[in-house]
Amino acid sequence: MNTEQLDRGTPPKLTGRKYRSVRDLMAGEGVAPEVQDRVKELRDETRVVLQLAKLRQAAGLNQEDMAKYLKVTQSAVSKLESGTDEDLTLGQIREYARATGQRIGILCGKPLTHVEAVKCHAFGIKHHLEALAQLANRDEELKKEIQGFFGDAFFNILTILGECGEKLPSPEPECEVRIELMKQEPGRRPARAEELLGM
Repeated sequence: MNTEQLDRGTPPKLTGRKYRSVRDLMAGEGVAPEVQDRVKELRDETRVVLQLAKLRQAAGLNQEDMAKYLKVTQSAVSKLESGTDEDLTLGQIREYARATGQRIGILCGKPLTHVEAVKCHAFGIKHHLEALAQLANRDEELKKEIQGFFGDAFFNILTILGECGEKLPSPEPECEVRIELMKQEPGRRPARAEELLGM
């Protein structure tokens, strides 16, 4: 497909090729770089809006249902879902979360590195484990269940660390230490360890 076909209104010929994403399709069909750049800009500008529409659909809600939660018309929901992220309000995002029964987290800024993400999750886990420990100290009925959960969590965390640790590259040895046992020739005294090690 090329831009001349689009300009003339000529439908593109079917090629039978399959692509995993729009990006792959554009690259595979030779779409002009400036068109690819504009598609990327539009995708970035509508990242949250598209996710909200997908959440609504996954919850089995149509735009009219969503309009009732937002206290607006169906056309207002349609406009919102076809708009850009800049047009969204936190209140609208909150109502999508409420209507779909999902949690929606928003993180602005540069993406976390893997190390930062692991630390962030680790401190979150610590916070919740401390809250459970306090709850176990106050509620005798929950104490046994929480203690059992701690055992499961401890095992799961160690298992995850072990599995991931096995995927690390093995360190190169700085020096090699090797001991070989040599067959003793008849009539010869056994070598001392110092001789074998070259000391």
